[in-house]
Amino acid sequence: MKTLFITLSLLTSTLIFAQKKEVVKSDNALKITTFHQNGTVEQQGHQLAGKNHGVWRSFDAEGNAVALGEYAQGKKVGKWLFWIDGQIVEVNYRENRIQNVSYWESQAQATAVTNF
Repeated sequence: MKTLFITLSLLTSTLIFAQKKEVVKSDNALKITTFHQNGTVEQQGHQLAGKNHGVWRSFDAEGNAVALGEYAQGKKVGKWLFWIDGQIVEVNYRENRIQNVSYWESQAQATAVTNF
């Protein structure tokens, strides 16, 4: 009975964690997807040599965009977009340091930029 309880506990904890994070290996990179408690995607991007690399996207529990940007070997670079309280904030990074910040009045202006 004790062995059955331990086995079920391990199986249950494995299934719970499997729903929160998914890792897919391709070549020398890992595609990482994490999930909210309700099963919607929380973050998605790649890691290279253990560091975030390439485009990363973040979403709230309802599936709305929260952040979109790019990493280069673990450092934020280039244009990042953040959706904060109905406003779009554009932050330009260079080697993980903020270069400038812009605030957008209309969500329509961000549509073209999100496809980079």
